[in-house]
Amino acid sequence: MVEPALPPTPLARLLVSAAQTLIDALHARLAARGVHDVRPQYGYVMLAARAAPTTVTAIAALMGVTKQAASKLAAAMEAAGLLAREADAEDGRRVALALTARGHAVLAEVEAIYAELEAEWANVLGAARVEALRADLARVVAAAHGGELPAVRPVS
Repeated sequence: MVEPALPPTPLARLLVSAAQTLIDALHARLAARGVHDVRPQYGYVMLAARAAPTTVTAIAALMGVTKQAASKLAAAMEAAGLLAREADAEDGRRVALALTARGHAVLAEVEAIYAELEAEWANVLGAARVEALRADLARVVAAAHGGELPAVRPVS
């Protein structure tokens, strides 16, 4: 009896698995370099706060969690020295959360590690294939979001 051919693996499954593989490798390398207090969800907040200070409300929206959960996340990131509270320039009653010097340094380390990981992918696929994959994914994602790449946020 001949077994029916299985359908190809869905792209969503491959993309999620690839992303998880990269994130796991990132955190293993961060730990090997002495960075032990950065959890995966911190990255989303750090990217959001890199360009400009953010708020607990904005973190809650980005992460898809309650304001209470976002407040706990922000407090943990403050304790790790990644975020610092500052008075909002427009509304002194509102607290903004800015990326600290350590936060910027950790993001720089993250980007260096991602470059290493991408180089490893290039050793498997070839540099041209990795760049084509990057361009294709950027094109598809931007097309689904009005021509712009959206903020990086956790998979819900």
